[in-house]
Amino acid sequence: MDPRAIRLTAPCTLHHRALVVRLVAEVCRLARSQAAVGDAASTDDLAPGYDVRDPFDVAVVSAFAEIYNNIVLHACEGMVDPIIELRAAVDEHGVTLELVDHGQVFDPSTVASPDLDSLLEGGMGLHIARAMLDVVEYEPGPPNLWRLQKRLPGSSAVPAPSVRIAQR
Repeated sequence: MDPRAIRLTAPCTLHHRALVVRLVAEVCRLARSQAAVGDAASTDDLAPGYDVRDPFDVAVVSAFAEIYNNIVLHACEGMVDPIIELRAAVDEHGVTLELVDHGQVFDPSTVASPDLDSLLEGGMGLHIARAMLDVVEYEPGPPNLWRLQKRLPGSSAVPAPSVRIAQR
């Protein structure tokens, strides 16, 4: 991760979810504005905040929120005062997000693709992240590390494998 990365350490709770998600939304705005500056951006392109009309923002924020929820509800469940660290980096190709937690280890390969023809009330988080992002990587801990990447439209960067599970 770039040493200039934006970093936030927060309690690993649903109560703090909105704060962490807002930071990710702002990172999306920074990525779009950085790309737009090279293309003579208008002031509308540099407006602050999450743009629900922009597919890049929707994909990154939605996927991130699903992984964050899974960490809170599953990895950190039952822990006393758990924390989560978010590291976010923006470059000319897009956004890289890293989530670090000290919760239970998880094996993403055990999660089957959901039956999309049935009405599911849960169990879609990892599927959503895989579908919306270019890279979803997990390294079991301690600490656990999730690395999420999304390329900006038109980026020439070569994507890494869509899902990688690394053993430490």
